[in-house]
Amino acid sequence: MKRLIFFLSMIAAVKAGAAEPPVLFLQGQARQGEMLFGYVTPQSELTLNGEKVETRADGWFLFGIGRDDTGDLTFKAVRDGAETVHAYTIAPRKWNVQRINGLPQNTVTPTEEEEQRIAREFTLTQDARMKNVEMEIPLCFDRPAAGRISSVYGSQRILNGEPKAAHNALDIANKQGTPVTAPADGVVLLAHDDMFLSGKTVLIGHGQNVVTSYIHLSEIAVKDGQKIKKGQRIGRIGMTGRATGPHLHWVVSWKDKRVDPQVFLNNSAKFCPPAKKSKKNKR
Repeated sequence: MKRLIFFLSMIAAVKAGAAEPPVLFLQGQARQGEMLFGYVTPQSELTLNGEKVETRADGWFLFGIGRDDTGDLTFKAVRDGAETVHAYTIAPRKWNVQRINGLPQNTVTPTEEEEQRIAREFTLTQDARMKNVEMEIPLCFDRPAAGRISSVYGSQRILNGEPKAAHNALDIANKQGTPVTAPADGVVLLAHDDMFLSGKTVLIGHGQNVVTSYIHLSEIAVKDGQKIKKGQRIGRIGMTGRATGPHLHWVVSWKDKRVDPQVFLNNSAKFCPPAKKSKKNKR
């Protein structure tokens, strides 16, 4: 009898044109500091722990996990009344400890007046990150500058002997004046010539709450509100602000979460066309 009722309900669903549950999957690991790519059937309503997640027209989306985030991630996709729910537990990561000495002491322990300036500039960058950029997020991102990786994301930083906040970026060291280029299309959200900690600073919005930041520049080649193309020069490596040597401090964020830029590039590479092999000279 139960089997008959089941088949009758299935037949009724087919006659009523019941929709199939949307497809939903992630590409990458649900772990601390990760920026993951995901896919959902186009035209689905997608939420993460109850909050809406923007998607591209083709169904791809990105989302970030903060360095210290813990707990579960519950995705729910709804389309034409049918839904799919997937839950993931955030996996922990181990972080390095990095000691940096020789910084100007006022940048490590600022005065009250300097603290107020830092707070104002922090608000300025936060407001810039929250600006809405009306464009579909590109899926293929490139590294913004050539050079040696001098500091990785997530390291606990001890500055002049004082424990400070974790390093939330990827540092690329190279000689002063090395070009810095846009890793993908975007819009300049902020171009600031002199910030106390970060010096010459540029923020770029790429759509769907993804923002990249470029810090300690020696030169800025863009302006607020400017639309830029992938590979366009946005500045040059420097050591303005709190820095002991010329390098690019590159931040990648999703909403209010800073993620690991190197892991982001690794995940993004799956969407990039294969590099063209150079043709050997024929003899």
